[in-house]
Amino acid sequence: MENIKQQLKLIVIQGLRITDRSPESIKDDEPLLSGDLGIDSIDILQLILEIERHFGIKLVDGEFNKAAWESINTLAATVEAKLAAKDLAHTLST
Repeated sequence: MENIKQQLKLIVIQGLRITDRSPESIKDDEPLLSGDLGIDSIDILQLILEIERHFGIKLVDGEFNKAAWESINTLAATVEAKLAAKDLAHTLST
């Protein structure tokens, strides 16, 4: 999961064009939505697209899950679960 966290931090920094912070400066438990990063609803849409493209998953199915966006920890757990479900679906279909 550490690798996923590092990738997500890089996506956040690059996707939102944050120039005054590095991926390493984002703490795993730092709030994403109400924290220092200043992520708003437009940023969330951008990040969803970037994360879905990067990992090849569907991050949002229907309703937006705000709890998944609390921190890098919760977002990484969500991505990991989506990747596992994708792998399972692929395994079952072959």
